[in-house]
Amino acid sequence: KVLRGQTRLGVPTSRRASLAQMARLHLVLAASSAALVPSALGCTVLAVGKDASSTGHPMVAHTDDSGSDTTDVRLVRVPRQKWPEGSTRKLHKWVDGYPRVVSSEISPEYAPVNGQKESIAIGEIPQVPETYAYWDMDYGVQNEMGLSMAESTCTAKTAGWPATPDKPYGYNRASIEDLTKIALERCATARCAVDTMGAIAVEHGFYSDDSGEPTDPDYEDSAEALAIADPEELWVFNVITGRNNASAIWAGMRIPSDHILSIANSFTIRKMNLSDHDNFRYSKGVTELAEEKGWWKPADDAPGVFDFYGAYGYTVNVSTYKNRGDGEMAKDILSFYTSRRMWRGFSLLSPSEGAKLDPNRDYLPETKDAYPASVPAPKGSVTPRMVMNVLRDHYEGTPYDLTQGMAAGPFGSPNRGPVTPFGVVGIWERAISMHRTSFSHIAVANADGNSVLWMGLDAPHGTAYLPWFGAAAEGAPEEFRSHEGYQSKFSTKVAWWAFNIINQYQDLNYQVINKDVLAKANKVEDEAEKVVAECLAKAGNSENRGKVLAQCGNDFATKVVADWWDFAWSLFAKFGRYSITHNESENGMGLMVYPAWWLNSAEVGYTMWAKRGPFHGIPDPAPLASVASALSAVFGEGAASPVPLFWMAVSIFVGMFSFKMGTRNGRELEKREGESSRYVYMAA
Repeated sequence: KVLRGQTRLGVPTSRRASLAQMARLHLVLAASSAALVPSALGCTVLAVGKDASSTGHPMVAHTDDSGSDTTDVRLVRVPRQKWPEGSTRKLHKWVDGYPRVVSSEISPEYAPVNGQKESIAIGEIPQVPETYAYWDMDYGVQNEMGLSMAESTCTAKTAGWPATPDKPYGYNRASIEDLTKIALERCATARCAVDTMGAIAVEHGFYSDDSGEPTDPDYEDSAEALAIADPEELWVFNVITGRNNASAIWAGMRIPSDHILSIANSFTIRKMNLSDHDNFRYSKGVTELAEEKGWWKPADDAPGVFDFYGAYGYTVNVSTYKNRGDGEMAKDILSFYTSRRMWRGFSLLSPSEGAKLDPNRDYLPETKDAYPASVPAPKGSVTPRMVMNVLRDHYEGTPYDLTQGMAAGPFGSPNRGPVTPFGVVGIWERAISMHRTSFSHIAVANADGNSVLWMGLDAPHGTAYLPWFGAAAEGAPEEFRSHEGYQSKFSTKVAWWAFNIINQYQDLNYQVINKDVLAKANKVEDEAEKVVAECLAKAGNSENRGKVLAQCGNDFATKVVADWWDFAWSLFAKFGRYSITHNESENGMGLMVYPAWWLNSAEVGYTMWAKRGPFHGIPDPAPLASVASALSAVFGEGAASPVPLFWMAVSIFVGMFSFKMGTRNGRELEKREGESSRYVYMAA
């Protein structure tokens, strides 16, 4: 998903421009409509091979990081079905918001309600005699055979559009939504899924929902990657639109069973051995378009080897920018939007291998010695709970920690919700967990009908992951698939809102409230692990095991959601009024306290107040220096009066000195006082 037209530029510390250069850049950007890189709002994928997994079977994980539109947050069960000879499977233009599709043919839970009309198909393919049941959201997630998927939108040098009546330039009918769902309907293995999706994409044309318009193609979001797991194997699938904005080019790669995988909006299939069909699958003529366009030539690689990402991955063309510095910054952003998350996933799930990787390494098609697609992890070392915690990560404890610094506010919020106005130069680090994550999942591809889907609604850092069984014979409880509410309509009858309301509320004091939220989530997940074992044991090999698993999982989910609503209301009472209230006793309430480092900041102004001012602190000295330099650069050295410039210089010096001293003293005080410095008990 993409947010077009927003400025998101930043430069590494090693190549940061001088204050005067930055000031001039600000002035230029504010006065012109320079073409700057749009900000991709894509999803993150993690995956674990069977030998690295504690379960003995592969896992795939996905964060659904919604962009500038809403997301249909229903967990829908598509039932196993038999089809008459001559039936067809319709292809749809799926949408992000509610309802993502209206089709009683796909599932009774997608049937029209409240005057809805059936979605009009944009294509169709021959139907198979029987299709598997599966869990469905934006993308297909897990079927009854354990086949599981996770998605991440990627960059490419091609783009395509759907063949809908309003798009005469659209020639394609297969989106990643339909491809994942059809594969889950028809396949029990990852290898089958790769081949099935590839064949449909080539014949009917692949398009990305985020490809912009032909007059302004969005190559940063025009392709797709999937991690696909069955009980034995883990595969990656990459797909782009083909020649002349039609058909498709695709590749599949098997991940070693003792490896972990990280995908963050860029392809990870690099050097393909085209003669090794056990480990690589690909479309016919996979190299032809790259050779035709000059993106790759056989001499670039060893005989019989093809670099898929190197040939088809998109990179910023710096030469198209009027200012080369702007282009370099745009290129850095595109690279580190991907690479930092890849590094973090590897580092947390396989620390010894992660330690070998440079977190400041680029990840672009032309990058030499780029991160590998996957890294090994010790046998049986990665648990589903570990993956859940990685999905909750904001780089805590690293130099990129989003809970630290002035932007995190006094209470350490990692969330950077609002977008920036045009002309403001900068970028936030892109974490795995985000305020705009609508849901996330970890799908464990267990064998023998024992697969489990762990689903977390809303942002991972404020959710509890609940288990659903791949072999369930019934759908989720009503609150998980209700039509009573959606992202634009609040309803206590919709499970998603119970988790979202806590995620919103904890920004009041993230540092304090999130500790309670995570403690609660851990208790839920501890109990959930026991429930999974009990449900599987109860179901056994009985004829009605699908119904037993469904009922057992549904009962637990219903109980947790009711409890989560109660937990939300309890947080309102405990942390309301900028206090921490435990009970009605004389010392039952404490007041939240600003951290000393923040109060001592000259920019905040608390310690700078004087009766004649400043009343709002002293601004960050860097912009002031930039303004002074810009005045000189634009109007000449003698254009500004020396008196104001003198006082400006004094303000800069005082601000810098006060900020550094105050911050240092504040942090030292906080270290000495520890946790108790965050709040104090007071008499009623």
